[in-house]
Amino acid sequence: MTGAIPHQLGQLTNLEWLALYDNQLTGTIPPELGRLTRLSTLALNGNQLTGAIPHQLGQLTNLTGLYLEDNQLTGAIPHQLGQLTNLERLDLRDNQLTGTIPPELSQLTNLNELGLARNQLTGTIPHQLSQLTNLRTLVLASNQLTGAIPHQLGQLTNLRYLVLASNQLTGAIPHQLGQLTNLRYLILDNNQLTGTIPPTLDRLTHLKRLYLDINQLTGTIPPTLGQLTNLEHLDLDDNQLTGTIPPTLGQLTNLEHLDLDDNQLTGTIPPELGQLTRLTHLELDRNLLTGTIPPELSELTNLETLGLSGNQLTGTIPPELSELTNLERLDLGGNLLTGTIPPQLGQLASLKWLSLYGNQLTGTIPAELSRLTRLEQLYLGGNQLTGPIPAELSRQIALNQECPSLFNGRFCDDDTTGHETSIETIARWGITQGCNLSTPRYCPDASITRRQMATYLHRAVTHRTGTEPTATNPLALADVAAGLTLPYIQWAVAAGVMQAPEGLFDPSGTVTRADMAEMMAAAFDHITPPPAAQGIFTDMAGQPASTIRAAEALRTAGVTAGCSTSPLRYCPDQTVTRAQMASFFARALS
Repeated sequence: MTGAIPHQLGQLTNLEWLALYDNQLTGTIPPELGRLTRLSTLALNGNQLTGAIPHQLGQLTNLTGLYLEDNQLTGAIPHQLGQLTNLERLDLRDNQLTGTIPPELSQLTNLNELGLARNQLTGTIPHQLSQLTNLRTLVLASNQLTGAIPHQLGQLTNLRYLVLASNQLTGAIPHQLGQLTNLRYLILDNNQLTGTIPPTLDRLTHLKRLYLDINQLTGTIPPTLGQLTNLEHLDLDDNQLTGTIPPTLGQLTNLEHLDLDDNQLTGTIPPELGQLTRLTHLELDRNLLTGTIPPELSELTNLETLGLSGNQLTGTIPPELSELTNLERLDLGGNLLTGTIPPQLGQLASLKWLSLYGNQLTGTIPAELSRLTRLEQLYLGGNQLTGPIPAELSRQIALNQECPSLFNGRFCDDDTTGHETSIETIARWGITQGCNLSTPRYCPDASITRRQMATYLHRAVTHRTGTEPTATNPLALADVAAGLTLPYIQWAVAAGVMQAPEGLFDPSGTVTRADMAEMMAAAFDHITPPPAAQGIFTDMAGQPASTIRAAEALRTAGVTAGCSTSPLRYCPDQTVTRAQMASFFARALS
């Protein structure tokens, strides 16, 4: 069915059910539908309707179901919908609605389901929604909601699904959510939540999904989460969690997905995780984990992804991992693993992606890896391997086009840049580890960010002086979260090497050649700007005197000769790439 909804439908006053869903209807919703006061169900979902929701729909007081999702509706949610006191299901998802959530919706005391996800709603979550005591589903994800999660939502004791992901919510996770003992899904990921994980969540014994990832949570992982024995997915990645991985997580025998990536977790990998025999994804990448890889992980025979990269794991690769016959991705890159590559890994018949990059492995590449007939990507660089690449293995792997050779130097994407020697040099000095610990890439053409520049400068000064500098009075920076690079940034600001006006550092901002000159001149005592600018560069008019003097100092020190010699130009506004920055640092420290 196509075309507009006829406004004449408003004359069918005895109509009790109107369903025009999943068609190609266009135009607006006729306000005349507000005359159909006997309607119990109005379903217009899955069309291409535009315009605002008519406030006249608030006259349909017999309505139990209002379905307008998956259209292109705009404007605010009419507060008159709060008059539909018999309503049990209200679904406005997947539109382009704006404005705030009307507190009047709290009058819909018979409501079981409220779906407002994937709109453009702003403002806070009304605490009055806690009056909807029959509510089983509350989905507000993918909007632009701000403020704290109202602790009053803990009164919705019939709630099964609470989905607030992908907003801009701040503050702590209310401990009152532990009162929602019927909850199956608690989805709070991709917000700006802070504080710790409330230990009261251990009361949610029916919980199947717990997503708290991509926030700014701190503290430790509560060991009592091991009591959530119905849990199938636990995602805590991309936070600032510290402490160890609780061995009690090994009690979550229904768990299928465990993701703790990108935190600051320390200690060893608990062998108890080998009890999670239903697990298909185990991802512990980019933490500070130490110790050996537990051979007990070989019990996870349903595992498809095992990610342990970017830690400080030591010892050898357990040959028992060859028992993970369903494994498609194995990432052990960026650790301190030693010994040889176990030939038993050739038994991983399902493997498509194997990274052992950036360890301390020795010996030859086992010919048995040629049995990995499904292998598409192999990363072995950054080790101390010897001997040839097995010919059959070379034929079977569809090498990543960005990395035609995995064994030409430390990084595979810098061979044609003209900066490879400098990149290899600063990597050997510990100034860079590349742009991805799981793969041997440096990303030479990417612009260097201010966060990366602070890291480079700090490590370069440490290399030059033999002493790691620290900030004696670190400033609070509103736009820099706690993490591994925060001490570098705080030092750079406190030392006057980099600027953070009004407490804003702009960590993702790029660095120009003008910026680079001032930063390097401030960081290195042997690069001393002259008392007065000489004016040797022809394109520096309008630049601050400090920038001109710093650029001339870098030329005197042999760090850069400018961007062209005829005439002599510096190109102060040109963005610096990671490859160029490597050469600047290599020259400055030589």
